[in-house]
Amino acid sequence: MSPRIRQRGAALLVAVVFLLLAGIMTLFALNVGVFETRSTGNDIRAKMVNEVAEAGLSQGFEYLMRQQSAMLEDPSLWRLCQPNELTFPCGAVLGTVDHDLDATTAEVTRRSTMWRLIDGGHTDANFDSAMTPAMLRLPNKLTNVGAATQANGFPVAYGVAPVVCFVQRRAVGELNSAPIRCAQNMGDASNRRLATFVSVARIAGEGARTTLAQTVGRFNLVDDPVSKPPVIASGSVDITGGLQLVTNPNAGGPGVPVSVWTRKDVSKTGTPNTCYADEFFRFGAKNNAPPGFEGGTITCDTCQCDGDKSLSYDQSGNVQDEGIDILDVEGTSAVNGSGVNYNVRSDALSYPVCEFPPDLFGHVFGTQAWQDNDHDCFAEVKVMQPFTNPNTGVEVTIGADEAFLYSYAEKIVNPTATGQPLATPEQAWAGGYPSSTLSGLIWCQSNCDVGSNTQVGTADKPVVLVIDGSARIQGRVFGLVFIRSTSGGTLTPATGYTFTATQIAGGGTATLDMNAGAIVYGAMVVQGQVDKANGTAAIVHDDNVLSAIGKNPNNNRYATLPGAWNDTFSY
Repeated sequence: MSPRIRQRGAALLVAVVFLLLAGIMTLFALNVGVFETRSTGNDIRAKMVNEVAEAGLSQGFEYLMRQQSAMLEDPSLWRLCQPNELTFPCGAVLGTVDHDLDATTAEVTRRSTMWRLIDGGHTDANFDSAMTPAMLRLPNKLTNVGAATQANGFPVAYGVAPVVCFVQRRAVGELNSAPIRCAQNMGDASNRRLATFVSVARIAGEGARTTLAQTVGRFNLVDDPVSKPPVIASGSVDITGGLQLVTNPNAGGPGVPVSVWTRKDVSKTGTPNTCYADEFFRFGAKNNAPPGFEGGTITCDTCQCDGDKSLSYDQSGNVQDEGIDILDVEGTSAVNGSGVNYNVRSDALSYPVCEFPPDLFGHVFGTQAWQDNDHDCFAEVKVMQPFTNPNTGVEVTIGADEAFLYSYAEKIVNPTATGQPLATPEQAWAGGYPSSTLSGLIWCQSNCDVGSNTQVGTADKPVVLVIDGSARIQGRVFGLVFIRSTSGGTLTPATGYTFTATQIAGGGTATLDMNAGAIVYGAMVVQGQVDKANGTAAIVHDDNVLSAIGKNPNNNRYATLPGAWNDTFSY
């Protein structure tokens, strides 16, 4: 064979080898391309199903916390998670040790205080039948995503189940900085809720699936208003004339009535009375004016307690005749006192067992405003905190109670700060005062008397009326009235404020006067003294009015807990 022919054969062989190599490289390239395409598709699906789960968290929150908030008040809908219940959704409750079944661990203890929905017959073919009973029945759910129109997208399914902490009531005198506890008995729960929403999402017919969890807290601006007695005062209570008090029949616990709660003495002259609502409305109508109904609430401005059926003060004159419903200190006795009740323990000898809240603002609103630095069961030093002026962006230092009120008050009446107001234009009340059109949290800073033949709030839209300094009530009020101790100026000075010895002895600087014709359907709280309550005035505890405070959306606030979002679990 000639050299030229051999060269041609070698060249052909090399060309064939190169072609084979090129083909192999092309196949590899195609395989890598297919893999990248599949990876991209999987990534898109993973992101898509994650976004669907996020949408489920938002929809679950909106449904339970806003649209169907009554579910959070119905004990029949919930049951406690079991300590070792790792199934959906109880298992998504995190602790210090993940999935540890030892009953002594923090995780198991925490899980066993959380509540999940009871099986209500809810089904969803997209998820295991063991999961769906705990899911919310969400309306108008997404069915397809990933395209310009929902009908052309990927078919998706998701379900959301809440695990709820019904926050336990604070003990009297317990600091707000103390750890939150979840009630294992609904009767011990406050009106605060922490809900962990567990959202499971999937693309139907595929393996794309994810689980997300997020914890949201709901708190009311007023802590458990229904439990409040008609009168709470950190100073003495002077009731004269014919003041009528309709007791809260369960303020001291189921079936334990409380009409007046104070860390000082209740002094009485004249013919005041305390009684149950039935006696007040059934036997007490005067002047041919029987009880009526306003917004589902029984009202009777001229009713009175029948002396023969009184809990306390069924005798005239200076005879104290205090019954089980009066919680106070008997005169100036330094020890347990006399009468039906022992003295309310609220002094230096009682600390830290303070039977009356040292900080009334914190007791009502859950925000500590005063500190008890000398441990005598009365908080005498104002808590200060920074507050950013919403109008100028300048940070100022004011009292913690004032910062709270500026942050959450629906309307501010007769503001005293005129140079650099801290209220937003929307908060400024331009209408007359008093007014029945006011509702929600109202802060009156000056000229706050409620005159004769006037009204604040209504039975179905009551107020939480915070009054600075002092007030005289002669008209009608529906809701909870809080008379706030002030420092004597328009705002607490940035250097702080401490009560004087005289102010400490009086229980604060606020004062309340009530005169003939005055009636409050709800409760009164005074950071100081009930100076005079006379004539035919009345304070009527009413569950419907006080419950409406918590049901008012303007009195509810929501916040996600930092670090509470997670994708740790998979269901």
